[in-house]
Amino acid sequence: MISRAAAPTVRHEPGVARRPDSSGVVTASDGVRLAYDVYGSGAPTILLLPSAPIIHSRQWKAQIHFLSRHYRVVAFDGRGNGRSDRPTDAAAYIDERITGDIVTVLDATDTDRAVLVGLCGDGVWRAILLATSRPERVQGIVAFAVGVPRLSPPHPHRTRWAFDDELPTDEGWAKVNRHYWRRDYPGFAQFFFEEITSEPHSTKAIEDAVDWALDGSVDAMIADADADFDLDLAAVEAICQAVRAPMLLVHGSKDSCQPLARAERLSELTGAPLVIVEGADHMIPGRHPVIANLLIRNFVRSLEEGEP
Repeated sequence: MISRAAAPTVRHEPGVARRPDSSGVVTASDGVRLAYDVYGSGAPTILLLPSAPIIHSRQWKAQIHFLSRHYRVVAFDGRGNGRSDRPTDAAAYIDERITGDIVTVLDATDTDRAVLVGLCGDGVWRAILLATSRPERVQGIVAFAVGVPRLSPPHPHRTRWAFDDELPTDEGWAKVNRHYWRRDYPGFAQFFFEEITSEPHSTKAIEDAVDWALDGSVDAMIADADADFDLDLAAVEAICQAVRAPMLLVHGSKDSCQPLARAERLSELTGAPLVIVEGADHMIPGRHPVIANLLIRNFVRSLEEGEP
């Protein structure tokens, strides 16, 4: 059974650069309601994938206003945050459910094919899975902060503390812990986004991300952390090698969430070009929007010209 609560009212930021041309709510196959927005017009459609349940579709606010001047742009709140439902069963967050949500939103917005843009594992790995399971729906992929699991060991600071244990400290990365999340989820959100948005003058980007995280649910975050993932390295690499859609990989040289080695290995497996943003941490679309926007636009232009 999927446990759901009614989608809550989410804080809306003043001064939004672009309002959606249309919005809707669609129901996934397991009954979870997903809220989406459509901006602009023109081909191809760019689908901005959620990094839910930790944050919602406002993570792409710096991309939407730019890309929708030229293309049709779709964004949606992933299950667990924003205006979408927040299931609390771990089974609701397995890969098959999330890739199914992408197809559900594509269908609801009358989108046959789209260029997928994703961040970290939630966006990048699920884009890869969809490109191998439903290749006819994926025109291309732009992958920021490549978070494909298993492709390299994680950063040592991510493995020092066990997520499930009662820990003797809640300092630093020990905050990535189910018990701490229940005690002080805002404290985790503040720490986490400060760590992965470490560039100077990042106060606004951090404040935004923390606010978006607090529009979510600690129960959804824990359910997502408990979701099964039973693929080994060989299986993950085989899936990556099966991608036939053009890809562009973008990774920060100082990414403290996902090792650069993961992006390098994905590039080796797929032949996709890798752009390394020197000095950048994890949140490239939010912290370095001009770079991110131009990379997405130029990638889409290359598809239109037949030169991925």
